[in-house]
Amino acid sequence: MNQSKSFLALLDDISVINVAGEQAHEYLHGQVTVATNPFDVASAKIAAHCDFKGKMFSTMFVSYSEALDASTPHFKLWAHTDGAKESLLQLKKYGVFSKVDIAIDTDVKVYGGFGEHCFEQLHVFFPSLNKQHLSVQSNQFGQIITFNDNTMRFLVCLTTCGQERLADVLNGEKLVDKQYWDRLEILAGLANIQQATVGEYVPQMLNLQSIGAIDFDKGCYMGQEVVARTKFLGKNKRACFIAKCDAQDVDVSKVSVASAIEIKLGENWRRAGSLNRFAIADKELHVLVVLPIDTEIGSIIRIKDSNILLTIGPLPYNNLN
Repeated sequence: MNQSKSFLALLDDISVINVAGEQAHEYLHGQVTVATNPFDVASAKIAAHCDFKGKMFSTMFVSYSEALDASTPHFKLWAHTDGAKESLLQLKKYGVFSKVDIAIDTDVKVYGGFGEHCFEQLHVFFPSLNKQHLSVQSNQFGQIITFNDNTMRFLVCLTTCGQERLADVLNGEKLVDKQYWDRLEILAGLANIQQATVGEYVPQMLNLQSIGAIDFDKGCYMGQEVVARTKFLGKNKRACFIAKCDAQDVDVSKVSVASAIEIKLGENWRRAGSLNRFAIADKELHVLVVLPIDTEIGSIIRIKDSNILLTIGPLPYNNLN
């Protein structure tokens, strides 16, 4: 599928955690890397959830859903299912001391969409849908977040009602493989946390400071001391980079999250970092890799114990420090 072709994909590896209750704003404010008290209900935020050592349980999109009919207003935390499970355990552990209810939303399904045709289809569900980056729309069909950074795309969770209507809206069109969505997120420089990388990274290693996912002016939260020290004492020595290669002859069994990444120094290959996430689509392999922060664009890297060579490309944002 051409990268410019519109699509919609089922993202069955994304979970949504609902956080409701009269102290939800204050509670989350002390847990994640961005401010939730106050919170603009018309916009989503990108955030991290860390342990006390500043290492991440998950990366997430944070949004808010106002009351509809008999439902309860609540925060939604969208994250890779592996990271969501870790965050859920930690949030529930400390949530017993606050007036909050925390649970995975098992009734919704999450989809990722791209392009103008997809915009028109999703507009049927969300008549106020717009193209403003991180804008949020909610109704009885579910909730949608617009992304308009280096591509225009949409992350949507549909309720049972929304899922029932989806077939009519698609009118016979097929959903595509989620790898196409993953590729767009990688090209946007959006890392995530999966099972093999839980507790491995501080937020700056995944460039979260570059995309507004760390609020350095807010009050205390889990891991704040380490995150702040990493910034103000210049301790961040690693960052996330995009790389790609032709995947026509790639041995897919050699590509996995947390795979060791090597870089060529002279005639030798040296361990340099690890693989954060990957996507294989249209016979191309795109990856996000965590490497020394001074890694240069154009550098050649490889996945350890393989013949898979990838070239480092430019990031869509600046400020890695």
